[in-house]
Amino acid sequence: MTRLVFLAAFVLAGSLLCARSAHDTGCRHPVSTPGVLAQRDVRATAPTSPAPAGTAVISGAVVGAESGRPVRTAYVVAIGATTGALRVTSTDRDGRFSFTNLPADRYTIGVSKPPYLGTVAGAKRPARPGTPIALSDGQKIADVTIRMPLGAAITGVITDERGQPATNTQVNLLQRRLQGVERVLTTAPGGTVLTDDRGRYRVFGLPPGEYVVSASRFGIAAPNALSDADVDAALKGGRVAPPAPVDQSSGYTPVFYPGTTREGDAQPITLGVGEERENIDFHLELAKRATVEGVVISSDSPVMANVNLIQKAAAGSSTQMLNVRGGIGVRAMPDGRFSFDNIGPGSYLLIARSIAAGLGPGAQPPPAQFAMASVEVAGVTQSGIQLTMGPALTLSARIAFDGASPAPAMNGRRVPITSLTPGMTGTAAPQVTPTTATGAFTVTGVLPGRYVLGGPLFFGATSDSVTWALQSVVVDGRDVTDLPLDITPDAIPKDIVVTFGDRAQSLSGKLQQSSGAPATDYTIIVFPADKAYWLPQSRRILTTRPGTDGTFTLGGPGPTTLPPGAYLLAAVTEIDRDEQFDPALLQSIVASAVPVTIQAGEKKIQDLIIR
Repeated sequence: MTRLVFLAAFVLAGSLLCARSAHDTGCRHPVSTPGVLAQRDVRATAPTSPAPAGTAVISGAVVGAESGRPVRTAYVVAIGATTGALRVTSTDRDGRFSFTNLPADRYTIGVSKPPYLGTVAGAKRPARPGTPIALSDGQKIADVTIRMPLGAAITGVITDERGQPATNTQVNLLQRRLQGVERVLTTAPGGTVLTDDRGRYRVFGLPPGEYVVSASRFGIAAPNALSDADVDAALKGGRVAPPAPVDQSSGYTPVFYPGTTREGDAQPITLGVGEERENIDFHLELAKRATVEGVVISSDSPVMANVNLIQKAAAGSSTQMLNVRGGIGVRAMPDGRFSFDNIGPGSYLLIARSIAAGLGPGAQPPPAQFAMASVEVAGVTQSGIQLTMGPALTLSARIAFDGASPAPAMNGRRVPITSLTPGMTGTAAPQVTPTTATGAFTVTGVLPGRYVLGGPLFFGATSDSVTWALQSVVVDGRDVTDLPLDITPDAIPKDIVVTFGDRAQSLSGKLQQSSGAPATDYTIIVFPADKAYWLPQSRRILTTRPGTDGTFTLGGPGPTTLPPGAYLLAAVTEIDRDEQFDPALLQSIVASAVPVTIQAGEKKIQDLIIR
């Protein structure tokens, strides 16, 4: 599928790069990724005082995308990108709405009302960012039409291993989403329902996309029921053989449509806008359950520990926490023994972490310890597993502030750390201590793996939260800002400095047709020229939609800033949620993208022309 838009670009004269005033919306508009546009704009720019009023007006109508009929009593919100203006109203009996007394700004207009899908004005698809409406002072825009599509639905019947309706069975609708470095199956919003007395289920209000249907029933097999012939014989006074005993060693295992226990063999269901897919039927399966048991030992003495059993997913599938009662772990006995019962077939990861317990007032907890081991379960009890505890890794670091603004207090901050290690979804995250008055902090409970250190700091409801941004992370003299850091027992960093600065960078411009008319039906994407930065949730990979006048801005002050560096800028017709972080997509854009270099503190302007 060709989605690239081939562009020609030109850079405006240097005198224009920063000619705009500090109040220019093109320089100050915060960037937002798909799905969080409105929320992030409000958080990042909302002032503490009421938003200023103006004399501009936006009005329009909300209609059903399929029927064209007015949608009454729909909830409509207008959010200003730079002023923080927030207006809320609802549609009248003719589906019309109006926002008055608006200050000049770029507005995102969103609307919601079940069973329709939430829609943003100018969006090409549901649940996608729309086109901000550029509004000057005193301007009146009266032709905004928002078309709301109906949600899609999936229905079917789940039967048990005997072909009988599987009542009260949990059905999950799953989608593949990027989590860390893995694309895994996660439950879609509102995608969990229970079957009724006929084994039927229906999941509705779904945006278009690709889904995987899974059914789960917890516990052992159901008791064996008498057949119709047995019941007839009993009513006639005949003898009926007792039902066979229930196999206590078997239990239900999650099944994926069209009837497989392997996630990789699941058949995805593709739904269009408002489509209802029926007869997605399949049956539950039983599998031999097993016990996983072992002992946790330490070279020091018996250690109290929590033990987690984590199902290791194949590439592209989900990761699920499992144990004897469906929680996240068990506590080892005082002698170190642990046991997980009723475990289905699969590959698992055992992780043990020490527990600091029974400490007196003021006592310091002992150093954290951990152990890890892999185990295969195939219906046979796994015993004799030995987890030998060793010290968890600890990092010592400090933060610093570098800028013209008065430096905020250093104490009480928490520097984010993100794991990039595949297969570790669901494990306990490292613990970051608050910084001291000198900026020192520690990261404890670190398991060997790949991490990214650093991210936005929260300073409360003050201007500091939108002033300071991550500037650099230097580890043992090496700059690893926004790059993975491999941490092993043999390579523990000794000197880590995380610096925050107040210089902001942005990339603004205008997307135009070759005729000079604004081009609004595209998504602007900027990403690093260096593939080493192509990481999930990277702050260097940003998308936005141009406004009705074709203008766009990426970056801005504080946490929304675009770090200095070499980038590629392009426009594409559409990007799915989180797809901008997919290396395959980025690679496909490289050939048609425009190189852009952004210096520290620079407000770059780069216009794009669609050929």
